[in-house]
Amino acid sequence: MKILTNKDIRRLFLGISAVIILFLVICLIFSQGIVKDFKVRMLGHDYGVAGYLLEHGTSPSDVSAAFKTGKTEGEISAGKNLLVSLGYETDINDKFLPDMDKLIFKYRLITILGSIIFGMSIITAFFIYFKRQQNMIEKAGFAINTFMRGDSTVRIDDDEEGSLYELFASINSMATSLNTYGGKEKHIKEFLKDTIADISHQLKTPLTALKMYNEIIQEESGNEETVKKFASKTESALGRIEVLIQNLLKVTRFDAGAILLNKKEENIESIIQKTVSSFETRAQIEQKSIVVNGSYDAFLYCDKDWMIEAIGNIIKNALDHMEAGGKIEIEWNESPLITKIIIKDNGNGIHPEDIHHIFKRFYRSSFSQDRQGIGLGLSLVKSIVEAHNGTVIVESTLGEGSIFTLDFLKTYKSVS
Repeated sequence: MKILTNKDIRRLFLGISAVIILFLVICLIFSQGIVKDFKVRMLGHDYGVAGYLLEHGTSPSDVSAAFKTGKTEGEISAGKNLLVSLGYETDINDKFLPDMDKLIFKYRLITILGSIIFGMSIITAFFIYFKRQQNMIEKAGFAINTFMRGDSTVRIDDDEEGSLYELFASINSMATSLNTYGGKEKHIKEFLKDTIADISHQLKTPLTALKMYNEIIQEESGNEETVKKFASKTESALGRIEVLIQNLLKVTRFDAGAILLNKKEENIESIIQKTVSSFETRAQIEQKSIVVNGSYDAFLYCDKDWMIEAIGNIIKNALDHMEAGGKIEIEWNESPLITKIIIKDNGNGIHPEDIHHIFKRFYRSSFSQDRQGIGLGLSLVKSIVEAHNGTVIVESTLGEGSIFTLDFLKTYKSVS
């Protein structure tokens, strides 16, 4: 029975069982004493009767026969009639049986005392049990109040068996969940605070520039060349704001789990070629090259559009940080367990102090000369790759270039 899984209840039942068994043993010994005592009293009475008969002239043989030989119905009836006439009946007066009266009083007293001791033993067992339960409940209540006052580390002892300890374990689990939830809420608040501050900082520069450009255009409205120049700058600032908002929305949607990936078996070469094609014109203008090398029959289970977004952000980052004549190499390979996409460049490289921070949102290197980036591209890369059960690793040597390795664990369609 489940109730017996409680250690304290088992102790209670064992204690009560021990008391009952002890009481039964005592009662058995007591009953044997009663029988022996009764025999002694009866023998004393018979000794007195025999002595009385001998003293009044009855022969020893007749007295002996009266005690030893069997009694006929007639003898029993005659004796009964005589004794009844003298008052010897079932409701006989105690004065006729003084020894029996003492015997009855003695055993009544013993029975009462024994019952009291037995009852007190049972009551004591229940008292100890309920006292322990009360102490545990009070201790649990104190722990709960301590938790509610802000000490999120306090827990109730739940290392024993029983329903009460199961309840304590559930309370501890709830406290852990609340603590985790509270930590997440705190993290979310801090994240929102930092994000709002970062967005404000990112928008401040282009908005200030827009305000200044607008003032210049208004003041120089008659100068067509000036108007065109600052209209172009206005368009550039608006474009930066648009890119910021678009990238921020993408990252936020990934964080919120609002992106539903349309995963299919996609040819990796097709993904790479489509990504590279969008940068060919820029690369030619800036005198930079992009080289691809990989198997034409390699496939990746992914959302093609988002994978193009991730790889494109890495290529854009490489183009932004390399001089004319720079080269980007993209290759891919697969094993029975992992598919790799490697993007290597011979650009400026990443400063050692930045290498562990480049995937952080809005991170801007203090060593970089680029002031146009918004620090969301690589953060988005990480979110996209991880959403595809992958990891992104970066290696870089300052002044020599960087290597981005995307590792994807192969999975079945039904698993993803």
